[in-house]
Amino acid sequence: MTELVLIWVALLVALIAFAGRPGVGGPLVLSYFLGLSLIHVPGALIYLDPLTIAPSLRETELGFRLTVIGMAAFVFGATIARPKPADGPLASPAEIVSRYAPHVWPLIGAGLISYVVFLGRASAVPSGTALVSSLASLMIIGLWLRFYTALVTENSRRILTTLALLPLLPATSLSAAGFIGYGVYWALSGVSFLFAALRRRFWFYVGAPILGVVGLSFFAVYFSLRVILRFIVSAGGSLSDRLAAISQIFSNFQFMQLNSPILVIAVDQRLNQNYLVGYGIEQYQRGATRLLYGGTVQLWTLVPRAFWPDKPQVGGGGDVVSNFTGIPFAQGTSVGVGQVLEFYMNFETLGVVVGFFVLGMLLMWLDTGLMRSLRAGRMSGVLLFGMPGLALMQPGGNLVEVIVSVIGAVVASRIIMAVGLFGTGAAEPVQTPIPELAE
Repeated sequence: MTELVLIWVALLVALIAFAGRPGVGGPLVLSYFLGLSLIHVPGALIYLDPLTIAPSLRETELGFRLTVIGMAAFVFGATIARPKPADGPLASPAEIVSRYAPHVWPLIGAGLISYVVFLGRASAVPSGTALVSSLASLMIIGLWLRFYTALVTENSRRILTTLALLPLLPATSLSAAGFIGYGVYWALSGVSFLFAALRRRFWFYVGAPILGVVGLSFFAVYFSLRVILRFIVSAGGSLSDRLAAISQIFSNFQFMQLNSPILVIAVDQRLNQNYLVGYGIEQYQRGATRLLYGGTVQLWTLVPRAFWPDKPQVGGGGDVVSNFTGIPFAQGTSVGVGQVLEFYMNFETLGVVVGFFVLGMLLMWLDTGLMRSLRAGRMSGVLLFGMPGLALMQPGGNLVEVIVSVIGAVVASRIIMAVGLFGTGAAEPVQTPIPELAE
């Protein structure tokens, strides 16, 4: 397992070196890689200690090995698609501030209201959930713009205050829905953007290991208290009740070692997607299950509910995972297939390699469009490339749900542009870049 962890470290370094050049591109690619690592790497780390008592060592190693293969393909795809070095900013700092600064807080407010107020009611409207959920990403785009305007004006205070806002994202998803996952991925997207845009990264390298230890310890405490919080949310508890439950996480916080039983249980059950992949590999290799050859993404599932009101419910991967891995799940348990397992259950290892290679190229293409639009002061491009890119930040989700989210984000960004919100007037040019292959 140790050599696999070292390979993962090497891949992260390669991604930063080849696909994360400062000020050019890489925030979406880096955010996805870190998000994928979040649900696979901790599960491998807890098995590094031979004294750790955990049930799935063989399956975890099998799954993590396949994950590392997929990550290597992802890094290679992103590297192949990376753009050539660009010239300086196309818009001056004054132009960038004048175009972006007025929209920062409206974007953050629109995203927050969409997620907290309208998302739970959107299912009453056909295809409403896909559209409204994509609007939540406006929060992140608003934070990106705040970071970017602070960077071009060298306003370090604004950078620090924007960083201080990022922990509020997991707190928002916790208080609104009782789940921390979306908020963590949002925060990762914010940190990844700042990292990709900065040229001086010393404090990131120093702080990342510390943040990792604190984050895992925080997650273990959250895991032990999550049932109480979700009960309060599902029962319609007041905001004060929800905040009181969240405060219990902080009051019970303690640093934990990797072999701490509380941490091991929490990580093994929620941050160890490897063992699901490993059980699936074992099931397939002994002939207990068959490949699905694209069966997890059927074309009818992509038809918008607005055109097919009676379309059967789409989503939920518990049955798919259970059938392929042989692991039973309790009724109503939410199980994300994850891209590693879903690519494998469709086309075996080749599916993992090709799937992550294409995903790496796609995200780098979106990154290129995003960063070029930012540098040019083109708000429409920021939304057009940023919203679908953020919709792809679901490494533990089901491909059908991810694809539907991306479609919803594309439609929502086009609607915003057509209406002319957030400085996206009809006269503003929208250019779709064709990234040149690196020489």
